[in-house]
Amino acid sequence: MRKTIRFTFCTALIACTAAFAAGQDDREARLAKFKARLAPALELSIEELQLALSIKVHAKFDGASIIADDGDRTFLGKIGSTVAHDSIFNEVGRYGSEVASKSIWNDVGRFGGEVARHSPFNEVSSSPPFIVKDGKVIGRLTVNEVVRGAVDPNWLKQFYK
Repeated sequence: MRKTIRFTFCTALIACTAAFAAGQDDREARLAKFKARLAPALELSIEELQLALSIKVHAKFDGASIIADDGDRTFLGKIGSTVAHDSIFNEVGRYGSEVASKSIWNDVGRFGGEVARHSPFNEVSSSPPFIVKDGKVIGRLTVNEVVRGAVDPNWLKQFYK
């Protein structure tokens, strides 16, 4: 009986070790492949990389709608220029003002602040706003890093100043 248990344990240990080693090899191979793809970008200056990132962010998010996950699918504005009337980044607009009822930036509103259930700033919310572009959900506007597709609104805002 003891020999069987010991044999089973050793077999399991060897299998786990082999799987871990294979996983490490796979990880190293993926990392090497990624570094090779990234090589041309590493020749760019920091300023050029920042510009490239800004272009990529705008291409992905410009014009996307912010929709509350509140059962009513309340429209909370669009991602866009600080002068666009429906932009969440227009500080004097209906969706970007700190006092507007449908603004994510309203700390005491239904869709803003750190405690509102549907706020992107609620670190534990499981129902932050959707980011919708071309009729498809492309992410969630949230500081909650465990939500799949999370996009931090503060990070995003830096590209729309």
